[in-house]
Amino acid sequence: MSSAVQRLDWVRRNGIVRGSGDGYLLKSREDLAQIARDAANRAMQRGAQQVVASANEVAGIVMRARGGVFGSAVREGKQVVSIRVFDRGRTGTATTSALTRAGLDLAAERAIAIARTVEPDPDAAPAADEWLARSASEVPMFEPSNLTAQDLGGMALEIEEAALATGGGSVRVNDAGAASIDASAAMAIGRDFDRSLVASRHDIWCSAIAEQDGMMVQDSWSSSDRRVSQLLPPFMVGRTAADRALRKRGGRTVDTQTCSILFDAPVAASLVYDIVGALTGAAQYRGATFLTGGKGAQALSGHVDLLEDPFEPYGLGSGVCDSEGVASIHRFVISGGRVEDYFLSCFYARKLGLQPTGNADGVRNLHFTSRHPPRSTAALLRLLDRGLWVTELIGGAVDPVTGTYSKAAAGFWIENGAIAFPVQDITIAGELPVMLRQIVAIGGDVHRSGAVRTGSVLIESMRIAGR
Repeated sequence: MSSAVQRLDWVRRNGIVRGSGDGYLLKSREDLAQIARDAANRAMQRGAQQVVASANEVAGIVMRARGGVFGSAVREGKQVVSIRVFDRGRTGTATTSALTRAGLDLAAERAIAIARTVEPDPDAAPAADEWLARSASEVPMFEPSNLTAQDLGGMALEIEEAALATGGGSVRVNDAGAASIDASAAMAIGRDFDRSLVASRHDIWCSAIAEQDGMMVQDSWSSSDRRVSQLLPPFMVGRTAADRALRKRGGRTVDTQTCSILFDAPVAASLVYDIVGALTGAAQYRGATFLTGGKGAQALSGHVDLLEDPFEPYGLGSGVCDSEGVASIHRFVISGGRVEDYFLSCFYARKLGLQPTGNADGVRNLHFTSRHPPRSTAALLRLLDRGLWVTELIGGAVDPVTGTYSKAAAGFWIENGAIAFPVQDITIAGELPVMLRQIVAIGGDVHRSGAVRTGSVLIESMRIAGR
């Protein structure tokens, strides 16, 4: 039975339906929008030349299971207003959780006072009017679950029970939980621009420990979505976490050597984040990047694309604008391995003489893909033939300037396209500028890690330090 069919069956059996209203939120979207406008107006009344004000609320429930009972229950709830003022290149920011007039006035006065103490920078200013998302259509991101603590606790217990049943006495559950969170945000720039959004996010997860001959190994699995009906069934999350831990038992090191390496899809997302870090405005402006060739440079294999799609319905990284109000863009950041664009806030866009890209508060939905026909995990292992399949990165570092890459890893040794034995106690190393140009394939086994989607990534050659 496919995961999609199992998900649908679980949804029907448990009566999961689309929530309604404001979910866990205490303030309506309109309430927050008015608070943001009030904050901006009150700051301008006190002498601020330009103001960006935001009002945010996060609310929800987090439940964990341990030993067949509820291990912990947390009711999330936070309301915050942030006021950022600009005065001839000087900026000051203050926040408050007091949403009264007195609280907003005090935050505005503090922001203005801070701005008076800093050195001016001519590039420190709000977004230019032509950059603002005035007419962008809404992206659906809100589907509240309205699940109770008892509902979420039941999901956590089901996860734990499935993991323990899969292990048959060889598995312990380190953490099993379920969370449902709703969030709302509104911003106002001066007196003539405001936008707001409301979003939901639901998560279930499991961390399992497997034991053999006194040695313990750990692995995990999770599912996240803005719609609770699209989560994996809880029992599948528990079962998968236990299976992943069990198959790692009996791991050993390998000889120090150079070979091909396949990054499992959940692990491969870290490579995408390394690319993102190198293409931020801060990295490019300061020269603290291993991708120094500028736009048009051939930085990756010619079959590789990196697409940013801010408008994906219910995407975990969706949004019509960033925290500066700059309109989001559907674009190729990497096309055919060439750098097409950066991730820019207004400040660094001005520093670089470019247009901002709507990434002041991070990346949108990124799709790391190959123009070659998609391959399954099994097909990628056959293509690897002999080498290392990395399923876990444990520690280490990447030098953001040189791209020198060195991380402790675990996974499986592959011979003739099949698993030979689990591997542990090794370090993998390389140079990211070389590694990215040696991407042989990106799989069709796509996994979503936050705002990043990628399949497994096969690198032609890296160094393994073992025995």
